[in-house]
Amino acid sequence: MIREMGIDDIAQVVELEKECFKEPWGIDNVRYEIEGNPFSHGWILEQDGCIHAYAFLWETFETAQLARIGVHPARRRLHHADTLLKALERRAALAGCEVVTLEVRSSNDAGRKLYEKNGFIPINVSKKYYPDGEDAVIMTKPVGGLD
Repeated sequence: MIREMGIDDIAQVVELEKECFKEPWGIDNVRYEIEGNPFSHGWILEQDGCIHAYAFLWETFETAQLARIGVHPARRRLHHADTLLKALERRAALAGCEVVTLEVRSSNDAGRKLYEKNGFIPINVSKKYYPDGEDAVIMTKPVGGLD
């Protein structure tokens, strides 16, 4: 089941952040995305009461930005990221967005393949984008019509 993220999900999302990212968001970052950022929408993929994957989508005018997507390491390769990406694209279409963009670490081959498989194309590289100096590949795709 995919549902909107709520305050009660913060602790579990913060724990998943630590398992998914080199530079995880802390509790204040996640709380801000849920309570303070008017452009942010958090989404949860949940099964049997456990969060298996989550994402944050920023909707600003005609552009949706995939700010974060994380899948529990034990739940990878089960197509949870694909499922979330499709749901986020539907959300973006409903919000009137024309494109979805994202940044992915240049070394994240699995992430880049996932996004390319889902129709994203690389359009640019942001040099030294991440705090550790790694480049980010900027990817985008047009938002499809509603089925």
